[in-house]
Amino acid sequence: MKKKFDDKKITTKQQIIFGLFEMMMEKPYADITVKSICEKAEVSRMTFYRNFHTKEDVITGQIDMVYSTFIQRLIIQNRFTFYDVATTFFTIIKENQLMMEAIVKNDLSNILLSVLSEYIKQLIDNEILKTRENSSEMLVALISGGLTEVIITWTKNGMKQPVDELVIFASKYMHFKIN
Repeated sequence: MKKKFDDKKITTKQQIIFGLFEMMMEKPYADITVKSICEKAEVSRMTFYRNFHTKEDVITGQIDMVYSTFIQRLIIQNRFTFYDVATTFFTIIKENQLMMEAIVKNDLSNILLSVLSEYIKQLIDNEILKTRENSSEMLVALISGGLTEVIITWTKNGMKQPVDELVIFASKYMHFKIN
């Protein structure tokens, strides 16, 4: 049965993203073509390429939307302690459990790592996250790699571990200042 995208609030980009992620739960990412994404999302190839260059860009687009939500929540909360930032981060990851399951199921953690590296660097550069050591490429690599592995493990375990426990774990091992 073909799903119709009648909701006017869903953008074309979101249609494409939803189409790809839905397909990733049904079959391997490597077997999914741009043509099949277009069919699932009910858009033309031209529309796909107007919004994304590659399948990977679609995944990155979804992660970017999640990150934007994360930043919006931080701004609304107006609290930037490590506890608040980490709690918001892990809460949003949990809210997007299906996305994470699709990424993990299809062994696409390299995309997550790449994007997280950029986000962590931005958060440190903007002093939203404060590190105990001076920020460096190696420290960003350590933090983003560690977070990626924590998220993957958490996802594989069904995200059963409470967010508070992950925040405590991260505060012990991720080299961030607590306040």
